[in-house]
Amino acid sequence: MCASNPRDQCLLDNNDPSNLSPIRNHTCAQGNVPDYYIDVHDAQDVVQALRFSNATGVPLVIKNTGHDYLGRSSGKGSLALWTRNLKKLQYNATFVPTGCPANASSSINNTVTTGAGTIFDEVYRFSDRHGMTFIGGYSSSVGVSGGWLQAGGHSVLSPVYGLGIDRVVEFKLVTPDGNLRIANACQNPDLFWALRGGGGGTFGVVFESTHRVEPNMPLTAASIKFPKTNDNVLPFMDIVVNNSVRWAHEGWGGHIKGNSLINVSPLVSVQQANQSLAQVANYARSQNGTVLIKRYSSWQAFYDAFVVANAVAVGNVHFTATRLIPQSMFTSANGRRDLMDFFDYLVSSGGDPYIPVVPPVLYNETNPKDTSATPAWRKSIWSFGVGTAFAWNSTLSERQSKIAHTNKMTAMLEEITPGSGAYTNEANPFTEDWQEAWWGKENYQKLLAIKHKYDPYGLMNCYKCIGWKETEAQGGCFSALP
Repeated sequence: MCASNPRDQCLLDNNDPSNLSPIRNHTCAQGNVPDYYIDVHDAQDVVQALRFSNATGVPLVIKNTGHDYLGRSSGKGSLALWTRNLKKLQYNATFVPTGCPANASSSINNTVTTGAGTIFDEVYRFSDRHGMTFIGGYSSSVGVSGGWLQAGGHSVLSPVYGLGIDRVVEFKLVTPDGNLRIANACQNPDLFWALRGGGGGTFGVVFESTHRVEPNMPLTAASIKFPKTNDNVLPFMDIVVNNSVRWAHEGWGGHIKGNSLINVSPLVSVQQANQSLAQVANYARSQNGTVLIKRYSSWQAFYDAFVVANAVAVGNVHFTATRLIPQSMFTSANGRRDLMDFFDYLVSSGGDPYIPVVPPVLYNETNPKDTSATPAWRKSIWSFGVGTAFAWNSTLSERQSKIAHTNKMTAMLEEITPGSGAYTNEANPFTEDWQEAWWGKENYQKLLAIKHKYDPYGLMNCYKCIGWKETEAQGGCFSALP
C-alpha cells in the first residue's frame, strides 16, 4: 500500500480475509512495494546489485522478513535485496571474534551465529536444543539479524539480559562501497558501533551475526486479565504505575495493556511472584478476571505457551508511536500524576494503553557508549506505545484524522518526558526531531559520519534513517498524512 494514496494499494480485509470486496471492481496497485527483488544467496549478488544501483541511480532497499512499521524495507521504484534465504545456525561453545587475539580476554563462551534470513522461531528452537536461551523478540517470524537487531532489539528478557545490541559480538556484511567486511570490537569498530543501534538498511547488507546466549534458566510467568469496562482501566493502570519500579528491579519484563498483563522474570520464584503481584492480581479477581502464575522450565516452554499459542493470524495496516518512559517518572508524585493524566486522556478518547516492559533496567555488562541507539534506553523502564490502524477501504481524510490523533498523543508523551527518546523501529513516523529522539544529537552526528564513510554515494537510503533528508518525503507514501 501507499498510505498517502488509498487508490495505490492492494489490501485485503484483515478482519475477514475471505471478504472479496477489496478485489471486486478494484484495480490492484503496487503501492510502496518494489517492482523487482533479488533473492540474495551470496555476497556477489549484493555486489552486483550495488554496481547496478551506482550505475543507474535506482535506489536499493533491504527486505528480510518485512516486519517494518515505517516502510523501510519497501520503496516505490527501488530494487529490493531479499535476504530471507540466507539461513545459517551455528552454536559455538567458545568464540573469538575474527581478528581479535586468541586469548582468554577475547574468548566468549556460548554464542550462536545466525544467517540474515534466520527467524526467531528457528533460533529459539536451535538454541534450546543446545541447552541455551537466545535473548530475542516476542514474535516467531521476525528476523534475528536485520532491523530488529540493528535498531536496538528489545526482548521481554531485556530487563535482566540486555538488548540485542548488547549481546551481538560480530557482524558479516557487504557495505555499500561493495566490500565484504567483518565488524566487531577488533575490526571496523566504528562500523560495529553503528550497527549496534544505528538502524537497518543503512550501513550495509548483513549476512550473519553472532550473539552471546545464556544457559537455559527457569522463568516465572504471570498472566493476569479481566473484562474491560469504561471504569476499570484507570484503577488498574494506577496500580501498575505505583508498582512498576519495584517490578523492574525484580526482573519483570513483558507487555501490559489496559486490562491485562503478561510478565516474565528469571529472578523470582512462584511464591515471590504471588507476593510481588498480589495487588494487581486481587484487582483483576475483583473485576471477574483470571490470574495465572506459573513456573516454566525454560524460555522455550514459555515461548510455546504464550508467543506461539497467541500468534495473530492476519496482519493489519498499523502505525505505531512509542516513547521511552524514564524511571524518574515513577519516583516522583508529579511524574506519576502526569502518567495518569495521560492515561485518562488516552482512555477517554477510545484508546487502550500498551506498555512493552523491555528496557534493560538491571543489565550493566555493556558500556552504553559502545552502542549507538538512544541513551534513553538505559534510563527507562517502559517503552509506552500508542498508535492507529487503517481499514482496507479507509479514505485519505480518515487516515489523516487518525494520524493527527496519534501525533497529538505523541506530543503529549514527549511533553511529559523531556530529554527521553523512542525506539526507532516502533517510533511515530512523523516525529519532527527524529534524529535526536531516536539516537540523540551526539550519536546521530557520529552515525552520519560513518554513513558517509561506508556509503559515500547514498546508495542505501530509507525513511528517516541515518542521512535521510526531509525533502525526500515529497511525493512519498507518508507525504499527505501529517
